[in-house]
Amino acid sequence: MPTVRFMPFDRTIECAGDEPILSTVLSRGFFLRYGCKHGGCGTCKVLVTDGDVEDTGSSFALSHAERSAGWALVCSSRPLSDCVIDISAMDLSEEDFLAGDQVEAFETVVERVTDLTPTIRGVTLRLVNPPTMRFTAGQFVNVEVPGTDNVRAFSMANAPSVNSEIELIVRLFPGGQFSEYLKHAVKGQMVRVFGPVGSLRMRLSYRRILMIAGGSGMAPLLSMLTDLSQKEDRRPVTVFFGARTCDELYYIDRLKELCGLAAQSEFVPVVEHAGEAWEGERGLVTEAIARRMSSLRGYDAYLCGPPPMVDAARELVVQLGVREANVHFDAFVPTGTVGLSARAG
Repeated sequence: MPTVRFMPFDRTIECAGDEPILSTVLSRGFFLRYGCKHGGCGTCKVLVTDGDVEDTGSSFALSHAERSAGWALVCSSRPLSDCVIDISAMDLSEEDFLAGDQVEAFETVVERVTDLTPTIRGVTLRLVNPPTMRFTAGQFVNVEVPGTDNVRAFSMANAPSVNSEIELIVRLFPGGQFSEYLKHAVKGQMVRVFGPVGSLRMRLSYRRILMIAGGSGMAPLLSMLTDLSQKEDRRPVTVFFGARTCDELYYIDRLKELCGLAAQSEFVPVVEHAGEAWEGERGLVTEAIARRMSSLRGYDAYLCGPPPMVDAARELVVQLGVREANVHFDAFVPTGTVGLSARAG
């Protein structure tokens, strides 16, 4: 049985070759940071410094260049030989590593389901046991699909100050298990969630903030925007929100109000296929950014949405001057549909 040595703590664990490294670590009473557990969010990224692993995670959570440099996702990696793994990037203390899994299970009930667009629903869950959750703006929860053992990952749209509810923004996918559940969900139904998880969060800095969202990817950015306003953080924020059609935009007034609280902040909705009446930006969201932002030097960038959009936006903002270390993202990949796996949005 292969062994995995975890640095810098110099702890060695035997791992079965047919089981993900993360599963073995958690079952042995240790802890590593994780999120979706499907290789889609990138929270559990580590550096393999010796030995070989097989990683089946999403290319949007871990780029080809990162894989070539030795990075891997422990939730979707299996050891092919004895390995040495550096977990320094997780920013864990040895006490954290030895403490075991700290992610909690919460009982919630459905409070309301709202039609935001023809394909996106707003879902509010009220926490019952425990009655509150402490989390950081930008994190997500794993939601158990009622009647199954399967979970789906959804970012929280509410600010941490509203800790007795969980607000989700859910894109509907044909055949998606949670999408099908929402068709018949009624107020008061019990739903279990696990969390909070994920490493996306607002970084403290002096730099301006650029946010780019598509589809249900607005959820974590809305949480961060609201949190910034409540903390009276007045850093200039520019928010680009891309949609295919006008009826796929949502929370426009809410976003305009949040962006209006800080000087030099701006909300820019972008519609790819807009009718004649649309007076805003047209085309792909990346095209609108290129037209309006000649330079992004001195910015932090936060990107959330469909993987193709996130991938294109990452490349563009770096070209326009954002340092790669200051680009933070979450690519929303659907789970529970045939032939797809990883992150849910």
